[in-house]
Amino acid sequence: MAVRHVWAWGGAVTSDDWRKVIDLGLVLANGAELPHDPELPALLRRMAPQVGMTHADAEAALVSASATATLVREIHRRTREGTYRLGRAFGASDSLKENGDRAGARKVLEDAMAAEVVPLYRAQLQAYLDHVDDPDDT
Repeated sequence: MAVRHVWAWGGAVTSDDWRKVIDLGLVLANGAELPHDPELPALLRRMAPQVGMTHADAEAALVSASATATLVREIHRRTREGTYRLGRAFGASDSLKENGDRAGARKVLEDAMAAEVVPLYRAQLQAYLDHVDDPDDT
């Protein structure tokens, strides 16, 4: 069952949408072509804003197969890089905080936030930042 998310910045996507675009990016990375799927344009229109792209960017990329493939690659790249960025930032921030360096922990999160374009990942970073100065639960 797909989990449906409606985000404050617009659009509604499901966990299946995220999985589909990741899978499509992997298809392209492996040298294959995008499958002919009549639902692909709607998927990409939903996903583009979720990775910080405009609706106009998505529409412009849907005019040709090569532009659509480029859009899929970009959505996949932003998703992949953002996921890695969050993992590194959260791990480093936790380690610094555990060692008493709250300023360092905050700086790591702020640096990740400055580089991040995916709204969901920015929200997660902000939530972490909002609590970086909270006392530990131990």
